[in-house]
Amino acid sequence: MGMPRYFSYLPNIEYTVSIDRAGNESNITIKDYFHLLKVRDDIFKDDTIYELYNIRNGQRPEQISEELYGDPRYYWILLQINGIVDYYNEWPLSNTDLDEFIKDKYGSYEKSGATRHHETVETKNALGDVVLEEGIKVSGDFLFQYPDKPGQFIYKTSRPVPISYRQYEYRLNETKSQINVLNPDFVIRYEEECRDYYRKMRKTTVKSQLDANA
Repeated sequence: MGMPRYFSYLPNIEYTVSIDRAGNESNITIKDYFHLLKVRDDIFKDDTIYELYNIRNGQRPEQISEELYGDPRYYWILLQINGIVDYYNEWPLSNTDLDEFIKDKYGSYEKSGATRHHETVETKNALGDVVLEEGIKVSGDFLFQYPDKPGQFIYKTSRPVPISYRQYEYRLNETKSQINVLNPDFVIRYEEECRDYYRKMRKTTVKSQLDANA
């Protein structure tokens, strides 16, 4: 990923990477990532600002940024508004990488086909009413009985289906594939507000340091 202007707005801090036996610290200067902004949850209610986007197989943040905003360096906005701080674990894997991940995690692709748990299937009666929702975790011997019509004494049954470890991992990856994206009309304003916030924070940090040294 290319380096966006956004990170230049963050203040610098001294980060200790090691301490010798004498207690002397070895520091490096890094950007203060501990002050990353988070979008308020209630803002997402404004559907004129944010839209849902389905990440395609193997698609990276900078590619989406290029597609939507004409500039790959706005990928940080996509990560920020979705609260993604650990890209490697929170961004969906490509199909190939997911299969490799599953194979490594469970020992082999075949082993990942073992049953992880059981779930109910959606069940409707003769009137089309849902009498049992799908996706409820139950035991393998779960049995749901219901009258096909109200007041009927003849009962039908519904049994759960097994969900494998592989299916479970596919589902987790799929949930990561739907993200919120910022309407292109608001990108410049969004960046400006982030920049102004960090400028004010830098001034406050400098003032605090001067007061402490006074």
